[in-house]
Amino acid sequence: MLKNKDILAKLLATENITVRRSVKAETASFDLLSRVLTLPILKITSGDIADMMAGHEVGHALWTKLSEWEKAIEKEKIHKQILNIVEDARIEKKIKRKYPGIVKSFITGYKELAADGFFGRDAPDMRMPLVDRINLHAKMGWTGNIPFSEDEQWAVDAVASVESFADVKRVSKMLQMDYVESQQAMDHDFGEDFGSSRMDGGEEFDIEDWEDNANETTTAPAEIRKSSEPDPEDFDGDAGDLRADEFDTEATFENKKKDLSDTKANEYVYFKLPKPNLKNIIVPYKECDNLYGYMSDAHVYNYAAEGFLRKNYIADTADDFNTFRRSSQKIINYMVKEFERRKAANEHRRISIAKTGILDVNKLHSYRYNEDIFLKNTIMPDGKNHGMVMLLDWSASMATNMANTVKQLLNLVWFCQKVNIPFEVYAFTNAYTPHLRAELTKDIDESWTEKRIRALYGQFFSQEPGELVIRGEFSLLNFFSSRMSSRDITRMGKALYATASVLKGYRTDSCLNEFTLSSTPLVEALITMQTVIPNFIKAHKLHRTNFIVLTDGDANTGGDRVYMGDDAHHNAGRFDGYGVQGIYESVITRKQYRLDKICKYYTNKYDRQVNLLIRLLRDDHNINTIGIFLDNESRGKTVKRRHIEKYLGWFNFNREAHAKVRLGVKKNGFASIKDLAGYNEYYIVPTGSTVIEDGRIGDVDEDITKNKLKTLFVKAQKVKFGSRILADKMMNWLV
Repeated sequence: MLKNKDILAKLLATENITVRRSVKAETASFDLLSRVLTLPILKITSGDIADMMAGHEVGHALWTKLSEWEKAIEKEKIHKQILNIVEDARIEKKIKRKYPGIVKSFITGYKELAADGFFGRDAPDMRMPLVDRINLHAKMGWTGNIPFSEDEQWAVDAVASVESFADVKRVSKMLQMDYVESQQAMDHDFGEDFGSSRMDGGEEFDIEDWEDNANETTTAPAEIRKSSEPDPEDFDGDAGDLRADEFDTEATFENKKKDLSDTKANEYVYFKLPKPNLKNIIVPYKECDNLYGYMSDAHVYNYAAEGFLRKNYIADTADDFNTFRRSSQKIINYMVKEFERRKAANEHRRISIAKTGILDVNKLHSYRYNEDIFLKNTIMPDGKNHGMVMLLDWSASMATNMANTVKQLLNLVWFCQKVNIPFEVYAFTNAYTPHLRAELTKDIDESWTEKRIRALYGQFFSQEPGELVIRGEFSLLNFFSSRMSSRDITRMGKALYATASVLKGYRTDSCLNEFTLSSTPLVEALITMQTVIPNFIKAHKLHRTNFIVLTDGDANTGGDRVYMGDDAHHNAGRFDGYGVQGIYESVITRKQYRLDKICKYYTNKYDRQVNLLIRLLRDDHNINTIGIFLDNESRGKTVKRRHIEKYLGWFNFNREAHAKVRLGVKKNGFASIKDLAGYNEYYIVPTGSTVIEDGRIGDVDEDITKNKLKTLFVKAQKVKFGSRILADKMMNWLV
């Protein structure tokens, strides 16, 4: 229900205000400066009361100006309670006039609260001060049966007629003057000890007798009551001896509202994303070219010889690389053909015919029976500019999967080259900077500029109050870019292919130096993408952008708390876990995301952050997001049940959905999951599947038998089939 009420508040305000809920909020309030509506977490389930409170605060959002309010109290000396009562009457009248459907919620909500003693336990009568009765009447209307004398009708009419804040101040001054003068009259007629058990002269006075008498006549003594409407021009700011809580209905209501809030509910912690320092995070592709040098002259420890060997992995894998590139042309050409075909189909679908208003002389002869005698123009819309950003997992667990993953990545890079669309490829790691920093303590190479050295010691993410705390070191290796020449792309392709060959089956990454594999800082990478991808879109003026993540594991780092300021305790701002609900509000769409609700089934805190960040790219920037998860646990051609249960729930409770995904694995070689992982499409690919391998038949001996050759040919056809299925699915999103 809370989500619906928050949306209602935004709709009522006709403004994308920020709606927040807090255990610490004793009552609803609106910050006129920051445009934040703070609502308490209510114990009650009454929809009318919730709607009434939201509507009331939205009224302040629309029509109350903080500067005017403060000036009226501080400089013009209008009593705060009186001003609040009249202003509440004004903004509630306006919100009910703007949205007639909410009138019932206001009347019913206030009557429910009145019945529960929110305006005091006593029934309203003529002994109640006029201001208090005006307050009740403004909130409940004539259904509240609030008594007024004929002499007081001016006050009822005056409050009902307020439209502007100037009217509010004028009427508030009149009510304040009337109340102060009536109090002075009472002090004059009965003495300062009025209400005590003795009066002047020592005569016993029974106030209950006077109250009973006053109640019977339903009018107060004429000397105490103003018989004419006060003139606001005579207002001198005199508040007499009025207390801050002079009027019980207002004071009681404000105090009792606190009882509505559920102070034992889970706390809502709202957080913002930190801003990445791209200069410190992104390693330019020119620096990434160092990887080619490492692979050309690698120093590998030989355990048998107990010493280091010099290896040229670029030369060793050159033939394999060239063979792979040639064999990839078929699937790349197929992807290009599908891309162009679907792109042309989309453009044709948007073609429109428009009449010019100019007569077509060739049709003029048919004017008696044909109304369509005007020339027409065929409007061809401009084609969409496409772009692609790819994110590669550069973690230690990728060692055995790097060969197949690099092949998939290279196919995508060559595809982008062939269709001439801008692209960027980044690998995320937290080993690059620490390695270089360690090298600095040994020897500083001349090629290292002072600026670059300083950058290594810089901050990677901002740390402002309210932002998610991201600690540790993190880098994005810009391996490929459409800004690179074809020669440089080929050079980097050879370097990655050689690296994958080195890592295949075992860990020998010491020769990679700063490009060594690390953990999985996927959260940090996706936070950075919130800035990188919009910049990429802007730079290339793109209409359609696709984001592809290739990984074999879940994020194992991320944010654990919200930064609350330098003076806050280290554990302050915890936003995830038992008793705390973390909420992020997009600065672009103002849509709110609850981390505990963002995933359908139980996941760890970093998985939830990944899901959030992927959804932000989709919702904030209209980006197609595709995830390719390499299941390296299965080793075969199946997908582990636990990876599917993460998105579909336990197998025993959802057998039908699991069976459908399993059928896709058997048929296509991979599991396809939509939306539940945050991505538009999420592919779980078993590393034993042939889908991400090339389509070669393999080595054929001269004496191979006919049956064996047939078997190899059938396997090769299955590889091509699986690759095409994956390509088809990806084209559906890319175009």
